[in-house]
Amino acid sequence: MLAVVLALCASLSVGTGDFLAGSQARRTSLWAVIVVSQITGLVWTGALVAARGHGLPMGEFWAATGAGVTAAAGIALGYKALTIGIMGIVGPIISLSVAVPLAVGLARGERPSIYQLGGIVIALAGVVLAARQKSAGRRHQATSRLSVVLALATAAIVGVNMLFYASAAKHDPYWGIFIARATSAAIFAAAFAIMRPRTQLTRAAIIPLIAVGVLDTGANGLFSVASTYGYLSVVSVLSSVFPIFTVILAYVFLNERLSRTQQFGVAAALVGVGFIAAG
Repeated sequence: MLAVVLALCASLSVGTGDFLAGSQARRTSLWAVIVVSQITGLVWTGALVAARGHGLPMGEFWAATGAGVTAAAGIALGYKALTIGIMGIVGPIISLSVAVPLAVGLARGERPSIYQLGGIVIALAGVVLAARQKSAGRRHQATSRLSVVLALATAAIVGVNMLFYASAAKHDPYWGIFIARATSAAIFAAAFAIMRPRTQLTRAAIIPLIAVGVLDTGANGLFSVASTYGYLSVVSVLSSVFPIFTVILAYVFLNERLSRTQQFGVAAALVGVGFIAAG
């Protein structure tokens, strides 16, 4: 039961963080989101590791570094997709990252139920429908196919990222999230030094962006710990229901509207993820 609670809390954290990241990137810039959230995550995970006082376990470094590299790629692509696309579409697509750990779990001998297999089919069909036509809302009529492509790429990367985090968590989940965040922060720092972009950071955006950093690394930590208490396949699917929270927040605060076909597609994707979790 603890694994279920932690995984669902990870979903809540991801969904809320994605909403804040996407909305703040539209008001400031993608780099403002990345810079503040990366620094925040690095500081608080570093403080957590220091407070625990445990040394770096053997075997931790490479898995955690892989988690950091894939996290950097997933953050860059995922936040870009959330910025230029519609959260109600991008979120469910990214949630299909669950297919990667499910496949690995199956290869390791875990057997998904008929509900989980059916959920995968339904979710994939929902993605196709959700991406077929443009939004009915006025704010994002120009939503391009690029956001869908980026979301699909993000889903694949996040799926691999979950495997790295689960592997690192076998030794120490807390060291794992710190090393991963240090790695991703170093990658973004190098990219920032080369590109020297304008962050367009405002005072009003600082608190929400700090929250993004806390929620992002918090979700990674919750998933990592949950993976030590339950099966990877179960934990990963429960951690993938985050679009429910993103969609609700986008509907309430951004007044996002979808065409009927897209509404059906998004609903199908969410129902599919629900079947996977219920199985």
